Amino acid sequence: MDEPTADDVRKVGMSTVAAAHVVYVETVRAEFGEKGLEALAEANRLHGIELGEDGIKSGGLRKGDFRSIYEFFAAAHPFFGFELEITDISDRLIDLKVTACPWIDTFRAKGANEDICHWVCKIDEGIAQAVDSDLIMSIPLCMMRGDNHCIYRWQK
Repeated sequence: MDEPTADDVRKVGMSTVAAAHVVYVETVRAEFGEKGLEALAEANRLHGIELGEDGIKSGGLRKGDFRSIYEFFAAAHPFFGFELEITDISDRLIDLKVTACPWIDTFRAKGANEDICHWVCKIDEGIAQAVDSDLIMSIPLCMMRGDNHCIYRWQK
């Protein structure tokens, strides 16, 4: 048998992570409803702030520099597989267009609700809040809701 490639390992790893996201989000939804999902979202956001602060310390993110948010996520491509580009940036907003998501097929196969990205991506909101604490993230377009791509919008 041939050794797996780095891409093979990434795909299996991301499928496993996506399945874990489905398990915890859908379990919280079933057992605790909206209140549980809100608590989960806040825990994810706070974890994201920790990750973002580590990113600031390592130089991957820079306080007040929205472009560094894009650079931080783009640098993770070999490890995660998200494909993205900046579609809008100003001193109050950054929009990233996500055209490839390594989780989408697993989310669908495992029966995730179409709002799963809202709860999981609170981590990304927290990461950006390390750059600017006033940023709030929304996902106006989302592949889980049937759109052709996602837009991750951080805005203050």
